[in-house]
Amino acid sequence: MLKVAVFNFKGGTGKSTTVGNLGACLCTRDRSIVLIDLDGQRTLSFSLGLDGDLPTALDFLSEREVTPIETSVRNLWLIPGALEMFQLSADEDLFTPALDRLSGYDICLMDCSPGLGVSSVQAILSSDRILIPVICEPAVLKGLSEAVQLIRGDRPEVPIDVVRVRYRPRLVMTKEADDLLTEAAPELNFRLLKTCIPEGVAVAESIAHSVPVTVYAPRSAGAKAYKSLAKEYLKVWYGN
Repeated sequence: MLKVAVFNFKGGTGKSTTVGNLGACLCTRDRSIVLIDLDGQRTLSFSLGLDGDLPTALDFLSEREVTPIETSVRNLWLIPGALEMFQLSADEDLFTPALDRLSGYDICLMDCSPGLGVSSVQAILSSDRILIPVICEPAVLKGLSEAVQLIRGDRPEVPIDVVRVRYRPRLVMTKEADDLLTEAAPELNFRLLKTCIPEGVAVAESIAHSVPVTVYAPRSAGAKAYKSLAKEYLKVWYGN
């Protein structure tokens, strides 16, 4: 099972939205995806209509037998979040034994909380890859640089992918941020993905309707972008 931690220091960067919609686009009849909501805000769980359902990620990490819940999308499964995730404290590795119990799935996307809480740190340490969503704003490189350097301190060789979300190509600041990210990618050793997820009403509305944008508005620009992102990821991850 490929394990991907989706992380950003800041909240409001489209992290949970990316996890839910990317997961929906990756699953097929023959490929099952499991999502783990590690953020106490539980935006991912809400966006898939499973906020408040038990068992939660906290139960999962407490070595209890937890069966992921299937979402409205076939072969897309979720372990919902819990408010108490903010209070999680542990000296031992909680993730390795827990993730081993999910070996029947093909890909696991972990929606980390903002900052460096216990769950985010352990998810990063136990993942095969790191995915960082960013918004192209003037200060984007500062936060991204700090996140990458902290990750590299413990995981110097782990692949880090960066995806641009809520993308507004007509803005001058977007172009300026694009240039900074392109120049920084080799120096900071991260992959800047080609696919950009545009700012769009359909993506926001789909969250309120508790379904991925590919279900809510399959012909929208956002749905097309997430489908393209899934294809690019599969090529990056598996080379096909």
